[in-house]
Amino acid sequence: MYKIDITFIALSLLAGGFCYFATNSFIFMCLVVAFYIADYFILIRRKFSYYFSLIDRVHTSYHFINSFVITLSVKESLEDAYIAATRIGNKKFNELIKGIEDNTVVDKINYLKGYFKLSIYKMFLNVFKLYEDQGGNILTMSDNLLRECTRTEKTLTETIQIGYKHLIEFIILWVMSFGILLFMRFSIKDFYNQMLQNAIVSPMIFFFFILCIVSINLFINAFVNLTIKEDLENEKNQK
Repeated sequence: MYKIDITFIALSLLAGGFCYFATNSFIFMCLVVAFYIADYFILIRRKFSYYFSLIDRVHTSYHFINSFVITLSVKESLEDAYIAATRIGNKKFNELIKGIEDNTVVDKINYLKGYFKLSIYKMFLNVFKLYEDQGGNILTMSDNLLRECTRTEKTLTETIQIGYKHLIEFIILWVMSFGILLFMRFSIKDFYNQMLQNAIVSPMIFFFFILCIVSINLFINAFVNLTIKEDLENEKNQK
């Protein structure tokens, strides 16, 4: 999130500088910078944090479930299956499992439900419990689970790709909009300065910058909307 924080702060300062360039108003410049930064830290940052957390949890659960089931089917050892499943280059996840090293494998698996908070992991726990109670071929028992796990991972990847494609289109649209304002500032400089003397022009330009941040919020709402099923029952229990 650190890089995103820096990027949005830089964009806020850039928007403020552009606003001053367009309005010759220090007040409007400060308002734009303050509004953009406040909006990011109050609204946007939380949405990005959730978005990246969900992506991370889905990728990790995909690796964990597949590795656990396949290793268990081959070695028939819960300990070996858990070790294989937790070999993930994920700092947050690795720190989490270090805190439960002394627990049994079953307790560890149940404990991770609070980390993943995904319907797919709840499905995995149901299959695992059935395997514990009745035994059998874990690979056969997990057929639907592995299919759903793969489908979830594929859906996530496709959704992210589409999101970034729309992000590029969104950026291009607003770059063109600001480019038009920049063109007016330079190409009709004298007329533009006369326009600024009208009391309504500068507030209208300021409103243009507010419209921009509103559209950014609307776009981000759509961008972070991933169609991934979460374990809402577990979320309620956590609260």
